[in-house]
Amino acid sequence: MASTGASSSLLLFTSSVLLLAALCAASVPYAPGLSENFYDESCPQAAAIVRSYVLKYLTNDSSFAGAFNRLQFHDCWVQGCDGSVLLNSTDTNSAEREAHVNFGLRGLKEVDEIKAALEYACPGVVSCADLLILAARDATSIAGGLSWSVGLGRRDSRVSNDLLADGNLPFPVFPFDILVDNFARKNFSAREMVVLSGAHTIGRSHCNGILPHIYNFTGGNNETDIDPTLNPGFAAYLKRNCPFGNRDNSIPIDSTSGKFDNAYYKNVLGGKGVFITDSTLITTTLGNSIVSSFAEGDSTFFQEFADAMVKMGNLGVLTGSQGEIRQKCQFVN
Repeated sequence: MASTGASSSLLLFTSSVLLLAALCAASVPYAPGLSENFYDESCPQAAAIVRSYVLKYLTNDSSFAGAFNRLQFHDCWVQGCDGSVLLNSTDTNSAEREAHVNFGLRGLKEVDEIKAALEYACPGVVSCADLLILAARDATSIAGGLSWSVGLGRRDSRVSNDLLADGNLPFPVFPFDILVDNFARKNFSAREMVVLSGAHTIGRSHCNGILPHIYNFTGGNNETDIDPTLNPGFAAYLKRNCPFGNRDNSIPIDSTSGKFDNAYYKNVLGGKGVFITDSTLITTTLGNSIVSSFAEGDSTFFQEFADAMVKMGNLGVLTGSQGEIRQKCQFVN
């Protein structure tokens, strides 16, 4: 547990960030049907409830900032921002949560707790899809990034399928050109792909996605088959913490994993990217140029990240009478 002093400092810092939110607001327009004041009358305390719980989780474990960011991305990239990543499997359907690419997904229990609080305050009003958008925004700002205004009014999907997740989300072994193509299919540029890769500045990862970087880089399932671009000392660190065949250990994915900053880009430039998708960013002139610019102290990374998160939150939203407002995020009504 964090000390009382640490909690107070975090609260003061968060309040300061929120006061500056209007100055730091993202400049991307919202999808039709979304608005910043969507819950002003039906559940005016919704954003405060989400923020209070996210602050509690991050005070106890700062790596949850990465978990909430990952949940937004893994939800929105698969049939849109509709809360489908949260649904449980059934006897006749394997849900997104079971997909290979969603191995080790964290924060699901915490989302259920936030949803229960929202249902207690405003029954049947706030969607699980909007909850994820708010939680990712708050987690980023509490960890030291910008806050940004969010459009709300999404509704929840009744459909979730593991094959859709594996067919849409990028795997941690993708090279640069495949990553660019994956993001282009969602109308995101190569630069926006590098920007959103910066989410790896916070959080932890299970070894499952790291093993191919340090044992199986060329596909030979060989214990000595390491990405040659990795810093040798860092590769040794990864091997110590992710022994051959061990998928379940977890490590920080950044040297300052509890703080949202640009250290990720400095690490990638120094051969210390945790995933193949990190190291590959500097294998092309374009990628190297973008990474190098974000590694600078006066870069535009923070604002571009906020803009990209708002843009992502517009993907495939359900509004109006579409979908439903789930009472529990794990189950359709």
